[in-house]
Amino acid sequence: MLSKSCNAFTYIPSMNRMPSFSLKLLLLSALPFFFSQCSIFSNSYSYNSSRGGRPVEDRPLYEEATPPAEPEEEASDEEDSRIPPAPPVAVEGEAALRQEAVRYARTFLGTPYKLGGTSPRGGFDCSGFTSYVMDQVDVVLSRTSGMQEKDGKKVKLKDVKPGDLIFYRRSPLGKVFHVSLVVDNRADGIHVIHSTSRGVVEDNITQSSYWEPKISSARDVISQD
Repeated sequence: MLSKSCNAFTYIPSMNRMPSFSLKLLLLSALPFFFSQCSIFSNSYSYNSSRGGRPVEDRPLYEEATPPAEPEEEASDEEDSRIPPAPPVAVEGEAALRQEAVRYARTFLGTPYKLGGTSPRGGFDCSGFTSYVMDQVDVVLSRTSGMQEKDGKKVKLKDVKPGDLIFYRRSPLGKVFHVSLVVDNRADGIHVIHSTSRGVVEDNITQSSYWEPKISSARDVISQD
């Protein structure tokens, strides 16, 4: 067969005219090249399809989920009523009883307010707090602030001591709506601890624009004379 290229004639033998031995030899010599190319293509395809075309770090088959936070347990009023205060402390002398009442009351600073609450687990209301604390020094109080104003004996505001109770009214003839426990009575004012909407806190009530106008009376529930 004659092939014309670049104005020159080149002789290319016809496949039909090539000896069968030469044809077989040509095919055999091409087989290694064919299989090597197939292997390269197969490896390349496997690498790209399984790893996205780039090496990746070994990673676990799954990741552990972060455990959910434990839900907060909410105490009911019934549970509150079954939580007794700590056993009364054996303290001798009136002054020691007063200081023990203040010390114990301060252990509940930050406890949240709860309407009708009578224990630190669920929270206190004002009279629930004072009655719970006084149980520590073996002084039994009535349940509500209005009833506690009848416990013990009346004292003048200027003479209150640690452990005494102070009561509040919104008007002179209004009913008692709040009670607090005296922490100290000093030159800068009367300091009390009580359960308010802010929780159990200490305040200087004589320097408070909110509490001072509402001060109504004070009671001594610790003295035995």
